[in-house]
Amino acid sequence: MKKIKKTVNWLLGGISLTYILIIIFPQFLFAYKLEYKNFSVYYHYNDVSVDKLKLILDKSEHLLMKSDLYDSEIDQNLFICSSFNEFTFFALLSRKAFAVNYPITQNIFLSKSSISENFIFRNGTNNNKRTLSGVIAHETTHSLLENYLGTIKYKLLPNWKNEGYCDFIANESSYNEQEGIIEICNEREDMKNPSFKYYKYRLFTNHLFQEKKISVEKFLDDDFDLEKLNKELKNKYCTQHDI
Repeated sequence: MKKIKKTVNWLLGGISLTYILIIIFPQFLFAYKLEYKNFSVYYHYNDVSVDKLKLILDKSEHLLMKSDLYDSEIDQNLFICSSFNEFTFFALLSRKAFAVNYPITQNIFLSKSSISENFIFRNGTNNNKRTLSGVIAHETTHSLLENYLGTIKYKLLPNWKNEGYCDFIANESSYNEQEGIIEICNEREDMKNPSFKYYKYRLFTNHLFQEKKISVEKFLDDDFDLEKLNKELKNKYCTQHDI
């Protein structure tokens, strides 16, 4: 019995180690690679339009240049999955997301995408479509934050700052803009909905940068009263719309 248990433990340990190594070094699973500017893109099919992929990366770079943290000398690895099942393999704990960026390695795995239309899809029934260029910018901004703060401080960053800043740089969210404003003004906010939550975080971040004119250093270092920010958002949006 002890021998069987020991064998099972060794087997599970071997599987776990193999999986970790694949997450760190997944390049061998992807047949094609495009190196363009500071992006290295790995994908499966030879019928992908390289010109359209480059255009998407140009749009992502344009968004990223809005951030004071952007460094065009730092490379970013992108892995485009061909299906939801493949994405689930690489993102076991985030299989319903559009993408995942692993700390330290900063490998970005992207869910099923349409290069020709610049769209990416998540495995969900609602709020399941975004621009691929925006998601690449969002996920790359996670890398920018980690590079600037260091891994430990980055992991301690409040989620609303982390995701809010990334969607602020991406200049989009998966949640419908007008529906979000209506729900905020009528106090029907569903903060358990990740799509709405990220949208709300982006509004907070946009307000601080666009209205308050704060620096990125102040944004990352200071504490903010979210209830006060929420009231300021309502004063801004709910008096401008006939809800």
